[in-house]
Amino acid sequence: MMVCVIGQEDYLERLKSYFTVLYPRQKITYISFPLLTEKPDKTPFNWKYLTKELVNIPREMIIYVAFSIKFHFALKEILQKNGFKNIIFYDSSLDNQLKKLYFKHIFTTKGEKFILLDELPNTHEQDGSIMQVYLAECVRDRSINMYPEKLPAEIIPIQVGAALTNVRIAEVTDNTGDNISNRNPHYSEMTAFYWIWKNAKADYLGICHYRRLWVDLEKIGNKLRVSDIDAVLPLPTLCKYSVYNDYFLRHIPDVWQSMMDVLKKQSPEYYKAANKIFKGNIFYASNMCILKHQVFNNLCEWMFPIVMEIEEYIGDLSDPYYNRYAGFCTERLITLYFLYNKQCWNIAHAEKIFIG
Repeated sequence: MMVCVIGQEDYLERLKSYFTVLYPRQKITYISFPLLTEKPDKTPFNWKYLTKELVNIPREMIIYVAFSIKFHFALKEILQKNGFKNIIFYDSSLDNQLKKLYFKHIFTTKGEKFILLDELPNTHEQDGSIMQVYLAECVRDRSINMYPEKLPAEIIPIQVGAALTNVRIAEVTDNTGDNISNRNPHYSEMTAFYWIWKNAKADYLGICHYRRLWVDLEKIGNKLRVSDIDAVLPLPTLCKYSVYNDYFLRHIPDVWQSMMDVLKKQSPEYYKAANKIFKGNIFYASNMCILKHQVFNNLCEWMFPIVMEIEEYIGDLSDPYYNRYAGFCTERLITLYFLYNKQCWNIAHAEKIFIG
């Protein structure tokens, strides 16, 4: 069956990377739309150009639509009006399925294990391990249509940046006990990560966000009780170029250089590994994980001193987005930590979804 992928530049390139590896013999036509702004949702795509390109595409083709969800309805209308019926929309569910296949192939080709939580056998009888997964939310969060009416029972909402406002949106707040709540403008959800490290006591500790949720937390908890897993990570993100280059496309170079300088000073063995790992294109995005208490502690003992020294160099930045640099650094450091220690910890991968 012939295949055509129509999409905005960033999504299309990701699909192209997946398909090239997974289906090397499949002939695929790609119709790419450049991103004219930093935010894809703000790009005024030219649908007349699409209609013109569709003229020469056989109607029996399978069409993959790789655009932000807000454009799906309009694109479905255009495609159906032009006689196309085999339409597949690229969404978080499809992305998860392709990631499983892609990264399984990439890791095993290199002789490395890539464990999917779904495939884990039960290695021992169910124990009484307790899993607590905190959901970071903030008073500045935007409301989202179609948000889940009920969150999983394993979720504990935690308000981040609670020290900076009198408004309360959760029973658990990140300004109690040992905390860095007042540094939330730099750390984002990582003030919750720090609070969990210093104050939570469960056997497994985890975090997600109001817009980034784990898929089927009950299943994750059940698997952790019957298998010997040290860490659950979200399926990796595939960088277009590399972890290093993709950072420079989005953030400021001074922060990256400070991070590398502090790494070299505080943790030479990780600095040496970083020079190789950050040239790769495997990235654990979103600061999400579910870890055995000891693994959580080990990660935080290593990571937070590094980020806090970076903060001493950088201070406050005028742009609110770029001022979240500490949280951006921890995404890279978590990636570095687990790729460096992939032989030390028994790591499984689970799906996450982006809401809205």
